[in-house]
Amino acid sequence: MLALDLGGTRIKLGLVRGGEVIAQDVIEAQAKAGIAARLPAIAEALRALCDGAGVKVTDCGGIGMAFPSIIEPRSQRIMSTNDKYPDATQVDLVGWARSELGLPFRVENDANAALAGEWQYGAGRGVRSCVILTLGTGIGSSAVIDGVPLRGQHGQAGNLGGHFVLNPFGKPCTCGGRGCVETEASEWALPGIAREHPKFPSSKLASVEKINFRAILECAAARDACAIELRDRTITYWAAAAVNMVHSFDPELIILTGGIMKTPEPTVSMIQKFVNDNAWVGWGKVKVAAGTLGDSAALLGLGYLALVPSPGTPGEG
Repeated sequence: MLALDLGGTRIKLGLVRGGEVIAQDVIEAQAKAGIAARLPAIAEALRALCDGAGVKVTDCGGIGMAFPSIIEPRSQRIMSTNDKYPDATQVDLVGWARSELGLPFRVENDANAALAGEWQYGAGRGVRSCVILTLGTGIGSSAVIDGVPLRGQHGQAGNLGGHFVLNPFGKPCTCGGRGCVETEASEWALPGIAREHPKFPSSKLASVEKINFRAILECAAARDACAIELRDRTITYWAAAAVNMVHSFDPELIILTGGIMKTPEPTVSMIQKFVNDNAWVGWGKVKVAAGTLGDSAALLGLGYLALVPSPGTPGEG
């Protein structure tokens, strides 16, 4: 099948067969311009991907898309957007896929797709219950409970780990709430948090071109006091979100993904310690691990989920 993972800066494309990405490519997202404007380029890139692999487009089983939004699983509707692809709720993607490429179409929340990939082919293989936290511009999450991907009545179950409220008196969040994990520890909030730190003016961070997690880790490794405190603060908020995931979903394993996991330490070990110290778990210890599939996780997950009936489909109990 053909798989698409729509991020804020890149759209990853893959040709997936039997748990393997046999061909892949990346194009610019240009997300703020909307998804409709990118559909011609996406179709062209998918055709080129198939041509390069010697596969006919019509021989592919369908198109799967991982999208950064809540997805209503029964209707396959994209329920909301922000500055990423703001027109997506109004675009007939099913009709586009059928008319442009002659293929059926399915859309999944991007964290659901990434977790399905890691669960089936990566860090979660052999585990019955696991959750994922995707750490990046925003913070995503998903859960598999006793071998079943969690969706819920309206498609959002397990997806809102970035909007666990950690500080009800905190700053406003993009979701309309206050004090969410994202307002305290997402990359979009990080520049403002850093500049408010009393040690920022004398920090190496004051001279970096872009304040992001990578810059924080690099300056912390150089023993910059401000960066060290911001690093530890950020990881602690992620760890608190992980504990909330444990208390909500009872997993055996927490998988951490996102660009920051290219350098998994000290993030994994700090979150593991916090979970060990703070999660109420009577049966043992929940393991924390970095994902192993990188950019392929969502693409592979879409391939797997294409084999799983959507909730509410005929014949499902």
